Amino acid sequence: MMIRKGYSDGPEGQIHWRMAGAAAAGNAPDLYCFSPAPFSSIAYEAILPKLASGRRVIAPDYPGQGGSSGRSAEPSIEQYTRSMCALIETLSGEEAVTLTGFHSGCLVAVETALKLGKRVSQIVLVDVPAFDPETRAKYLPAVGSPFAVSAELCGLEKAWERAVVSRLDSQPIERSLEMFADQVANGQRQNATFHAAFTYDVEARFKRLTRPTTIMATQSMLLEPSRRATELIDGAKLIERLDIQGSVLDQNAPITAKEILDSLDG
Repeated sequence: MMIRKGYSDGPEGQIHWRMAGAAAAGNAPDLYCFSPAPFSSIAYEAILPKLASGRRVIAPDYPGQGGSSGRSAEPSIEQYTRSMCALIETLSGEEAVTLTGFHSGCLVAVETALKLGKRVSQIVLVDVPAFDPETRAKYLPAVGSPFAVSAELCGLEKAWERAVVSRLDSQPIERSLEMFADQVANGQRQNATFHAAFTYDVEARFKRLTRPTTIMATQSMLLEPSRRATELIDGAKLIERLDIQGSVLDQNAPITAKEILDSLDG
């Protein structure tokens, strides 16, 4: 299935998005997919066609990420959400929508659901960074400070490690290079989405969520935080896929997509 790319207007300028499937009578509600730090919607490129079964699926870039306009070096999840809500209004009008997120994208999904209320029929969160306040405060300076751009190649080692070195052996090197380039293209804003995630009040916001929510947890460093998220969100359902140990949206995209669609359609 072909992935379309396009732009819509938002409060901080143009919002770039990827889209698969088509809106049609009788289809399920549009599904919006929110990306993990530090990547743009390129993170969803492999899984988008698999999610577009009887529905239209849209993966936007946050302001200042990927192809979207935006300048803030230290944005917030709430700031991202304003642009995501504007995009949803443009593309889906007043129709009901569903949301999913991966890693920090889960926080954007939750905040978007709080803003849109009953227009959001369901949410599926995958590997939720529901860290406690002490953990967020501890790691914020290391992961959320503006990236120091320099002419030294060693400054890009962390991005190279994340995208290329730590990839599964089954992931093509070409895909890894795409993910590396997606990070470094943000320059000083490489850590912006991490900053937004680690300054988000998880406890207060998650406890306000009332929309039907499913949490999928894989065997990762976010397993315990995902379990914690289930406790914070009233009525949330937890699905543990401990057989998945990485590459959730790429090599394991068929399994992840099935879990998301089963949750939305069930």
